[in-house]
Order: sequence, then structure tokens, then C-alpha cells
Amino acid sequence: MSYKILLMGPQGSGKGTQAEKLSERLGIPAFGMGQLLRDEIASGSDLGLKFSGILKAGELVSDEDAAEMLKRRLAKSDTQNGYILDGYPRNMSQYEAFNFDIPTHVLVIDVPRAESLKRLGGRLTCRGCGKVASIHDGLKVGDLCPCGSAWYQREDDTPEAITRRLEIYEHDTMPVVENYGKLVAHVDGLGSIEEVFARLLTALE
Repeated sequence: MSYKILLMGPQGSGKGTQAEKLSERLGIPAFGMGQLLRDEIASGSDLGLKFSGILKAGELVSDEDAAEMLKRRLAKSDTQNGYILDGYPRNMSQYEAFNFDIPTHVLVIDVPRAESLKRLGGRLTCRGCGKVASIHDGLKVGDLCPCGSAWYQREDDTPEAITRRLEIYEHDTMPVVENYGKLVAHVDGLGSIEEVFARLLTALE
């Protein structure tokens, strides 16, 4: 079966970790738009050069350009059996731009706001590859990620900034989830990584 999975959930729900595990289990690529953007710029393609100029000017990549980037990525051979898209589309404008493919599953990892605040308050991000880890894993700022770059704590991982991002998720992203109707399966995000992963696999059956 071809799995075209949109993996949704509030910040701190563990989407990135679960996307990697699903990718390994199902044998299909997983990606988020942030990493695709970095890869496109690094490739030196015409679109990458355009994005580089936009970001250097302090502006945002348009939803249409981001959708074009995603369309190109989905045309590559490794997605012929499906893909996992982490956290996209985030709002109705992106939903409308994502008009060139239809997901088979929309999996939503639900966690209470208090849990998101707890998890994100200890979150570390790799400066190089963009992966996310936690101080609860025994890591600290300045330690090295397996890719060789250092872990750091993002300025927007303050309680106030986290609360604002959770409000944006509830206001902007939940309407997108509702639009996917019967494709949506909600999964409890509390518990161990393995427990949540097992629930996601059950939701795909």
C-alpha cells in the first residue's frame, strides 16, 4: 500500500521523532518544510537561489513557492510508495496551495497544552541538521549532535513564545485538520515514544 501521510500535532507533540520512526518502518521518506527549504537552498537550484534571496532580505517564502518546492520533492523516485509530511499544511492558505496531491492518512498527535509547555521548555535544536532533542535526554547546550554540529536552545522556546505558537496551531492548523474529514485519525501523544508509535501504526491499519 502507498502511504501518503500528513503528520500533524501541536509543537512538542513529538511529530519529528515519530515521522522518523514511521519512515524507517514503512520505507518511505519523511520531511518537513523547513528541512526542504534548507535542502533546496543548499542545492543551488533556481528555486533555492530565489529562496536564499528572499530570506536574506528578511522576507518569508510564499505559500505558492513553498508548494512548488514540495511538488518537486514529491516528484522524486523515492516517494513512489508514499511519504510522510511533518507539520504541513499549517494553515488554510497552505492547504489551498497543496492542491497537487491527496493524502491517504492525516494522523494528529494530541497532547495537552501543559505537556507541550513542559516538553518545549527543555527542547534543544541542532544548528546543523535541525533535529530536535531534549535536556530530559541528558543533553545540554553546546553538546554535539551526531551530525557534528552543536545543540542550542531557540529563543522562541520561552513559555510566552510557546504559548503563542500553540494558540496559532489551535487557530490556524486545526481548521486544516477538520477539512480532511474522514482521513483524520487522532492519536494520544502521552506516554513513551514506543507507545505513541504503536498507536500511530494501529491508526494506519
